[in-house]
Amino acid sequence: MKKKLSVAAILFFTFFNVFAIGIGPQLDFSEGLYFGDSTILNAGASCSIKLDKEPIVVNFTTNYDIVNNFFEPAITVDYWLFSPKISNSCNYFLGIGCGLGAEISKSDFYYSTSKRIVTGFSWTYYDGFMEHFIQLAIQQENQINHNLKTRYTLKFPLSMGTRFYF
Repeated sequence: MKKKLSVAAILFFTFFNVFAIGIGPQLDFSEGLYFGDSTILNAGASCSIKLDKEPIVVNFTTNYDIVNNFFEPAITVDYWLFSPKISNSCNYFLGIGCGLGAEISKSDFYYSTSKRIVTGFSWTYYDGFMEHFIQLAIQQENQINHNLKTRYTLKFPLSMGTRFYF
């Protein structure tokens, strides 16, 4: 029975193009501010994953804040509400998303949740094998540390990168 199911699954995925996954590097730059405190200026690298048939993008980010001296790993998930074509290879997108992350410094550790609005452009090449993109988000974060101290931040992350579809 397991053998028949395996053969059926292999035949199904062989004859039908169900989906492709786009994976690639991304550079991030973000400026923002803590409400009632200081500014944020961070940069870093990410891994971006997107399904070609579904408008869902997942980013694994690793940013470093130059002003406040902390490391900021995070994961964000964005859902593109619409993505109309501008030309044969270019499209515009607008979506919403959420994220989970942390701020790690020598003296403190904050957990964070975020909600975001994303917009940007993407260009596909080589029959959809490669995609370049640039996006800007407005991201509001709620942060809490182990002492239950809370902070609220507003960030404007700018991301650009390339995804390869397999």
